[in-house]
Amino acid sequence: MTAKPSPLMAVGTFVVDYHKVLDHYPQERSSARVKGEHISNGGAPLNVLVNLARLGADFPLHAAAKIGQDLDGKMILECCKQYRINTDQLLAVEGASTGYTDVFTVESSGQHTCFHYSGIGDTFTRGDVKLGAVNPRILFLGSLGALGQLDKYVPEFGRRGATQLLRDARKQKITTVVEMALTERHQKLEQFSESMAETDYLIVNDRLTEELTGTALYADGQFDPELAHQAAKVLMEQGIRQAVVIRSSGSAVYLSREGSFHHQNGYLLPSARRVGSAGVDHAFCAGFLEGLYHDKPILESLRQGLAVVASCRRNLTPSDGIPALAECLEFYQGLAS
Repeated sequence: MTAKPSPLMAVGTFVVDYHKVLDHYPQERSSARVKGEHISNGGAPLNVLVNLARLGADFPLHAAAKIGQDLDGKMILECCKQYRINTDQLLAVEGASTGYTDVFTVESSGQHTCFHYSGIGDTFTRGDVKLGAVNPRILFLGSLGALGQLDKYVPEFGRRGATQLLRDARKQKITTVVEMALTERHQKLEQFSESMAETDYLIVNDRLTEELTGTALYADGQFDPELAHQAAKVLMEQGIRQAVVIRSSGSAVYLSREGSFHHQNGYLLPSARRVGSAGVDHAFCAGFLEGLYHDKPILESLRQGLAVVASCRRNLTPSDGIPALAECLEFYQGLAS
């Protein structure tokens, strides 16, 4: 009898995204015209789970988060049901409000700006995650820096809640993957060193990497792998256990604890074909995680992540433009011609 594959468990910020397409992004105290709107899944862990399901992941997907027993919470539960995501640890709290993000996308550029409301998700704690009940192969935590109580120091543990969760997962030999997305002003890299030191893989985009490390990643307007290499070293110095992955619009780099460095250059979706950019970080994570789960070569996993990003940009929402993995790769390869 064939053993059942181990799950991937995604934990953290589960929200609903409210998308609005603008004719332009307004200055403060002025206005813009809304030309279209849409509602979708949102938040790094929920988006990653939905994306993996759409890619055709052949392993179980489990969710862990707090939502409200409201219309948004109902939508998230229905979304998980549609994609066969296990919701045993998706806690729906009576009388609470589910978190949401207002996503404003400029029609001409496809660039987006987000306004995030945490809702009941801000009260999600280490005690709300039952790792032993799932025994996942991979724990994906997102987004560090936007986790409410999980980002805060807990006297009972003597450390932050997220650190304790990652520490407990490591003791159970679960591979931990963390994505970052700071939501508060003036947050510093040192604030997250404790959690990073319990993290196997850190995935972060170019903009946030520059903000956290103070290292520019672009030279003459082009992504510079060597500059990214130096920035990855700064992140690695925080104690990352396996590797740091940095993603830009069309490239990705990977630096391992042993010093092995990989750069995967890619293809950009032409601007005329871009509809949106919401969720591109989570699209990359899904493609990379599929490769990591199956122990694929690093460059192949990076390429998968970039391919899923290209498909994601064809739609306003984080997931609706993403087809099966083979189709993503075929579409991506077509951009080379």
